Amino acid sequence: MKLLIAVLICSAAAIPTMATADDDNTSACGVVLCLAGLMDGGNGGGQCNQYERDYFSIVRYHHGHFDLSGTSSARGDFLNQCKSVGSDQKSSVNSKYGGVENGP
Repeated sequence: MKLLIAVLICSAAAIPTMATADDDNTSACGVVLCLAGLMDGGNGGGQCNQYERDYFSIVRYHHGHFDLSGTSSARGDFLNQCKSVGSDQKSSVNSKYGGVENGP
C-alpha cells in the first residue's frame, strides 16, 4: 500500500512524460493520479495543488444552487479526457470527489 502511494505521488510529478495516448489531457491524468493517491492516504504536496484546483473548479449550478449530479457528470467528462488511465480508476476518483463542492 505504501509503495503504491509513493508511486502515485512520484508519478504525479512526471505527468507530462507519462501520457501515452496521443489525445490525453495531461491535466486530467494528473487529477486522476493525485486524487487516487489522496484516496489511498497519500499527499502529492505542491505538485498536486494545481491539478486539484483544476478539478474542483469544475462546478455546475441549477437555479442558483450547487448541482451535485451536474458537477459530478462534468468532472467525470473531464477525467475521461485521460485515455491512459483505466475507467475503473477514473470512476473511483469521481465517485468519491465528483459531488464534493469545495475540494477534499
